[in-house]
Amino acid sequence: MRRATAMTALLLMACTTTQKRVPNIAEVDPAVRRVPTPEEFRLGPGDRIAIDVWRHNDLDMEITIAPDGTISYPLVGPVVAAGMTYPELVEVLTVAIAEYYDDPQVAVNIVELQSQKVIVLGEVATPSVLQLSGEMSILEALTVTGGINSSSRTDNILLIRGGLESPELYTVDVQAIYTEGALDQVVYLQRGDVIVVPTRTITNIGRYFREVQTILA
Repeated sequence: MRRATAMTALLLMACTTTQKRVPNIAEVDPAVRRVPTPEEFRLGPGDRIAIDVWRHNDLDMEITIAPDGTISYPLVGPVVAAGMTYPELVEVLTVAIAEYYDDPQVAVNIVELQSQKVIVLGEVATPSVLQLSGEMSILEALTVTGGINSSSRTDNILLIRGGLESPELYTVDVQAIYTEGALDQVVYLQRGDVIVVPTRTITNIGRYFREVQTILA
């Protein structure tokens, strides 16, 4: 319920903000549209990782990041892994293990992803929370959720990125992708992205809030 309330607040702010001009995705840094590199990938609760320390098999293990974002690792104790990239986690573990072993060689690999979720709301067949297991474009997300309804406005789809603390809003002209092959409108999704497909008329904010509460319950 807390998560649904937070998302409701985010959508309320987004709907208020969209009365002002929101930049189109083609007008901003192209890096916003591309797939994050492995170095940019951030871990989250539920992700399962494998930690290997060269020549110290007693420290090799698979760990699932707990709901509070932490892992518990021998010698080191609890570490807040959620929000870290894997190079950052490698550095933290290396520094901690170096107190017990000289020059430890630490590797972190992803075994299973559970935290990489995006949300699709509005005029699609099945508003959903989707799990990212690899590259997913906005077109693929709209297809997975059953496609866009005939009452939708496809030239002004809203992408919300960054969550409650520092949300960034962009519009995406999906219609231009279909009719003109506009590659500068193709954006690849990242963890926490929210896609809102509006109606041709004024968006029914209350209905979106109910959808949020339903799929996040």
